[in-house]
Amino acid sequence: MATMERRATKDARPEPERILGLAVERSYAAFAGNRLGPSMVLHRRDVTLEDVAALGGPTRSVPAAAIDRWLPHAVTTWGTAEDLRALLPRVLELLTAGLLSTPPEVLFAKLRQAGYPSWPQAERAALEDVQVALWLTTLARHPSPMGISAGRLLTSLAELDRPISPYLDDWMLLLSSRSREGEPARRHLVDLVRRVETLRSSGLSLADLFWSPHPTEAARLEYWLSSPLTREQLPNEPSSAERPRRP
Repeated sequence: MATMERRATKDARPEPERILGLAVERSYAAFAGNRLGPSMVLHRRDVTLEDVAALGGPTRSVPAAAIDRWLPHAVTTWGTAEDLRALLPRVLELLTAGLLSTPPEVLFAKLRQAGYPSWPQAERAALEDVQVALWLTTLARHPSPMGISAGRLLTSLAELDRPISPYLDDWMLLLSSRSREGEPARRHLVDLVRRVETLRSSGLSLADLFWSPHPTEAARLEYWLSSPLTREQLPNEPSSAERPRRP
């Protein structure tokens, strides 16, 4: 009986997408106290009153097209950091559903520009939950349900100006687990290696994967990709036990 109960508990574990959905819902609660300004600050002539009005109303109902129109200019030339905080749950919801056209790099760069490290602790924690759940959900599926490869998401997260080491640790944990959950992570690794090889064949470097200069993180990723532990996770790469030893 105890064995059956343990098995039932194990089988009832939520899927990654479910965890991601819960994290997004938490963000709605954490950012609920934020509101759009009475008149969004504008430094653009190509934005109409209709464009601004499309961002109003219930946050959950703001159309993806309106978010895509605004987000590339948020904080800098259209709206303030407070406006970004007010709309962020909807942005995260659309991103995790694969419904945004705006590149993920842009979102995380905007969070940096909005000074997210100084936000209230509850907001920072909710945002961190979404980041972690988004990363793990991406690694757990190939192709990702959000339409973002793990390599692309990794370099996007670097726009937050934080080390990517924890994400690489998660990736390696899945790769080396030898479980069925490790196979999607391995396929994401193959995709990234091929992308790097394509860049190099064009005369570019791994650093060009990043949207803006991040030399430390580029070096960190270079080291991780070239390490024997990572290389042996690739198809046709001999494991450490199979490699011939030097005489």
